Amino acid sequence: MLEKFLLSIDQGTTGTKVVLFDQQGEVRASSYKKHTQYYTKPGWTEHDPEEIWACIGQGIQEALAEGKIEPSQIEAIGLANQGETVLFWDDQGRPLYPAIVWSCRRSQAIAREWEAQEGWSAKVFHKTGLRIDPYFSATKIRWMMEEVEQVQGHIRDGSARCSTLDSWLIWKMTGGRSFVTDPSTAARTMLYNTRLGEWDQEILEYLEIDAAWLPSILPTAGHFGITSKDALCGIEAPIRVSIVDQPAALYGHLCTEPGTSKCTYGTGCFVYMNIGSELPDQPTASLLSTIVWSKDDNVTYALDGAIYSAGSTVDWAMNELALFSSIDELQAWSTEWYHRLLNAGGEYDRDANLWFAPCLSGAGAPYWNSDFRGLFLGLSHGTSKKEMAKAVLEGIAHRVADVIDEMQQVSMHPVTVLRVDGGLTANAYLMQYQADLLGIPVEVPGSAETTALGTAYLTGEACGWWTTKQLRRKVPITHTFHPRLDAADREALRGEWARIMQLMTRFYSKG
Repeated sequence: MLEKFLLSIDQGTTGTKVVLFDQQGEVRASSYKKHTQYYTKPGWTEHDPEEIWACIGQGIQEALAEGKIEPSQIEAIGLANQGETVLFWDDQGRPLYPAIVWSCRRSQAIAREWEAQEGWSAKVFHKTGLRIDPYFSATKIRWMMEEVEQVQGHIRDGSARCSTLDSWLIWKMTGGRSFVTDPSTAARTMLYNTRLGEWDQEILEYLEIDAAWLPSILPTAGHFGITSKDALCGIEAPIRVSIVDQPAALYGHLCTEPGTSKCTYGTGCFVYMNIGSELPDQPTASLLSTIVWSKDDNVTYALDGAIYSAGSTVDWAMNELALFSSIDELQAWSTEWYHRLLNAGGEYDRDANLWFAPCLSGAGAPYWNSDFRGLFLGLSHGTSKKEMAKAVLEGIAHRVADVIDEMQQVSMHPVTVLRVDGGLTANAYLMQYQADLLGIPVEVPGSAETTALGTAYLTGEACGWWTTKQLRRKVPITHTFHPRLDAADREALRGEWARIMQLMTRFYSKG
């Protein structure tokens, strides 16, 4: 009998990772395909859905070839998606406009007008756990309804569909048989009532969005249809999981108990804390709440704090400011800073007293000001590129600490350790600085495929291959960064940072 495998697809902001897992939960083959980022105007970001679909096919073919695995050996499929990225398409599956990416700010005017309507901010926050912000899908959908003639035409003739990328990809995988999503993804649209577990009719009516355009909602670990051999590289297998990438990463870290937390350092930083099966009656205004998965008739929620600019800031510092010639050069500098720090007994050299606030696309939690922009403070004639690069990394760590500190204040569950993933976790100086700012250990796992891993863990559970209890024995930690900074120095650093963010708040105040 041929060995069986799980196909885990992590469709992310910058590319698509395809990973094949065996019945022991080990990676047997993988592929990664980047797709194009279209920055058509300042603050605008788009993706070509057809390019992403082509990347998925190419990635699957490469992974199957690498693992010498036949399409018939795929037991089941799990899909992780970008979350808020959204598109309109027709009843034949043809996109009517590029997908508008989660980071795109083009619908800011719509969000502000909605937010100004009396009572709506509090109402949306209570219903969805989200703030009215162009980050989420709802205002992006409304923008396409107002601005894209092709969308308007298909709305008039009744052939328009609207969804996050997962639904369109599942439709493509199943040969047009399934038009579905899951609660973790629906919860990122700002159209889904997380307390009632359904599309919110009042919000839909306000935005004039027809519920008939939207997909049906199934449990995160469920049955999303059978793939078509013709559509998906000869694979005919059930899609058992569909989930947003950040909840998938939370599951990949096995943060399945209330109080367990993770941060993904990707294009942005995304901090999630599992808060269990009940939403607080009075959620804090500075953090979001969201559904992270539903399975076995249970829903799990999390506190959510997003930092919009992290890896994108590092890319900007390299490509636009030329602070360093390559990521390898930054890594070499960071290794030098890290060892110097260890040799100094955990004492940081603050002679430069240089700061950087990484708010290139506005500020998410806990400030929620889309007008914020990046800020260097403390530049002098003697400031070097190297010092500026160091300040960029430190600014990212401070923004993560802003979110974790807020979670510590509002949650009944203390954060005792932070599990991390994403490309920037390879930077030892950043991870050590993060641990020192937080005063708790930062754990870097052995696998870099945390999103794909979490998707596979859920898929394997749905197939009966393993249980959560069995999986907990499998989480490998490559390195733990323990805090070395004493409490007084930590408070001093965080106090100076707080003054910088207060300065930003005053400068960008709407009043």
